[in-house]
Amino acid sequence: MISRLARILLVFLLALPVAARAETRALVVAASYAGSGNPALALANTAVDGRNVAAALTRAGLRDVRLIEDPDLARWETELEAFAARLAPGDVALLYYAGHAIQVSGRNYFLAGDGTSLIDMERMIPRLSDRARGVFLVIDACRNNPFQRGDSPDVVAAARALPTVSVAELTAAHRGLSQLGDLRGLSVLALFSTDPGNVALDGEPGSGSPFANAFAAELGRRQSLDALVRRVALRVNRETGGEQTPWRQGDLPFDVYLAGMQSFPVP
Repeated sequence: MISRLARILLVFLLALPVAARAETRALVVAASYAGSGNPALALANTAVDGRNVAAALTRAGLRDVRLIEDPDLARWETELEAFAARLAPGDVALLYYAGHAIQVSGRNYFLAGDGTSLIDMERMIPRLSDRARGVFLVIDACRNNPFQRGDSPDVVAAARALPTVSVAELTAAHRGLSQLGDLRGLSVLALFSTDPGNVALDGEPGSGSPFANAFAAELGRRQSLDALVRRVALRVNRETGGEQTPWRQGDLPFDVYLAGMQSFPVP
């Protein structure tokens, strides 16, 4: 005779694969612009941030974590295609980006490691959401526009099927990033290192950014993705004295536990 508690546990375990055991695959991109030839683009902490986050994701139990540093446009394309190809319909795709990003005419772009190529965030999302059950974008890129100093590159390339943006548009780009387009129905959650229109702190050289440090630390907790996002926001706001508040957009219609579910004592 199966006890009532055993039956409850059995029902719980049967439900677990849907909520908690979906494979999460991660692509971590860090752009420091060391080889761009433009000192104005250099970021001291992004390489540290990328390595710390990749290591934290691995410690959390993710089996597919790929770290790339300073990818040019061709490498971005190759890695993004390979990442999408590894995704199965039940997977969650986690893309973490640390580097420069700019807002032009209401659209957000990553700046590739070559310092001259742009990747349109909104056109990148469907390449992942079409393959996976859900997408979690983590964007530590809301830094000041590096092209406002007047030393913009002569040519700005655009990824496949993306529009080319002129140097004049780059120079006039707005402070911080804007919201992404309508994410409804896409099963996409985006976590920005700060709220729209503001810029994120880079931190002391070699110490990591406040956002990346908080995100890596929270990855070690057994908690839901919603709880992780909330705790990261609170932690960054506290540690920056209120100067920076991470912001979320979109949602996933199911639970995700990157480091596993929290354990509770049996009554």
